[in-house]
Amino acid sequence: MRPSLRPFPRLQALVAAAVCLFIAEAPAAGQQERFRRTPPLPETFRELRLPEIERMVVGNGLTVAVNRRPGSPLVTLQLVIMAGEADSPPNLPHTATLAARMLGRGMREVSAGDLENRIESLGGDLSVEVFIDYTVLTLQVLRENLDRALDILRLILLQAEFTDQELASVRRSYYYELVEGRKNSESLGRRQLLRVLFENHPYQTAASPEDAVKFVGAQDVAAFFSRFYRPNNAVFAVSGDVNGPPLARKIGQLFAPWISRDVIRTPPAPPSPNNRDRVCFVDHPTSQDFVIFVGNLAGPPTGRDYYPFLVLNQVLGGTMGSRLFMNLRESKGYAYDAFSGADFFRACGVFWARARVTPESIAPAVQEIARELRTLASVRAVPDEIEQAKSFLIGNLPLKFESLDGYARNLARVIGLGLGPAHWNLASDELMRVNADLVLEAARRYFSPTPVVVIIGNRAWAAQALSDFPVVEVYDNTGAFKLTLRKGVEK
Repeated sequence: MRPSLRPFPRLQALVAAAVCLFIAEAPAAGQQERFRRTPPLPETFRELRLPEIERMVVGNGLTVAVNRRPGSPLVTLQLVIMAGEADSPPNLPHTATLAARMLGRGMREVSAGDLENRIESLGGDLSVEVFIDYTVLTLQVLRENLDRALDILRLILLQAEFTDQELASVRRSYYYELVEGRKNSESLGRRQLLRVLFENHPYQTAASPEDAVKFVGAQDVAAFFSRFYRPNNAVFAVSGDVNGPPLARKIGQLFAPWISRDVIRTPPAPPSPNNRDRVCFVDHPTSQDFVIFVGNLAGPPTGRDYYPFLVLNQVLGGTMGSRLFMNLRESKGYAYDAFSGADFFRACGVFWARARVTPESIAPAVQEIARELRTLASVRAVPDEIEQAKSFLIGNLPLKFESLDGYARNLARVIGLGLGPAHWNLASDELMRVNADLVLEAARRYFSPTPVVVIIGNRAWAAQALSDFPVVEVYDNTGAFKLTLRKGVEK
């Protein structure tokens, strides 16, 4: 006989009692519906209040900016040079990057190997970053090694030499770094977007092809260094548990031989936004899918639209709950993912919407992105969207400063772009002031002009999709123009 499947009497009684208790304590149906419709209260924002930046100018015109962080065992030294890739000669792009990467590779009294050993003995980390508008040399050490670290930076700056042999090594590694970046579809798309938007503008050097590196010589690098690496064109930023005035005096004494000289150049004017239909296809034969960038220029970070634009970008495509993702992926099924982003420079900003799609979805995805831009520029966003975007941005502000690297990067950005307290310590207050009207105004100003469309993928797989566009400019993955497609006819 098969065993009975009836539960034991005691277990049966316990189950029955639990069911009765649940029914007795469960809220009524109306209460359940009200609970589902009422979202939980947001968590309290972590207040972000950073130490003030104390600025002092020493005898040779060098500005010392001290940001005191009591109790920090580490000190971050940053030399911010107010010149970047946009200052490279138009016929010699990448000169600014090569000049910065040569620092520490050649000095009159100390070899590069000896310098490296000195930095390692301090437990330090030396890095160089070159942006469009400025350059940052960073050295991070323990507080007790501050004096030795300052002496290392003095050697790097005041005894710099630029030899053909060292430049050849730096140039080679940088060239292959650029070539490696060419393998990434998103990197290719962003560079092509910048290349188009910055045509005939000093910023175009930031998107120059890697082959241009080969034409920069040691004399060119030395001339760039001599012209822009001047104390009156630099800010020495120090973050850590330090006392500002005594440290500024010490830096002034150490770097007194660094001679100031007028740095004559005209700041670049804001470029003009794109206002005509322009579709660029970048042939990337090894790509397994297609990436779309749709973008244009925005205002500079010092403009009145900056914080409204941050909220606008968040509404458009900042998260998986934003309009682009919900439309292109969740509703239409055109994209694997869809987001938006922005970069800001001294003269302007650049925004883009980005989506990764299949070949048959290229044209409809571009149409939907353009429709989302038009909608935001014509219809006021609903208050819930605005408040959610503001909450996300304000809630993430402290994350940018949690790590020492993030803290230093933000400090250098504020200095390099000439930003004020609103970007350092008052960002949450500025974001709280943003409303739907300000967001609509920013969208009308920057989303109304016709954006540039950049498509990256294997041309062999995209013939049918590209025929949906009246005119397509075709480039190879180095950025070189190859041909124009007009309704399937090549010219």
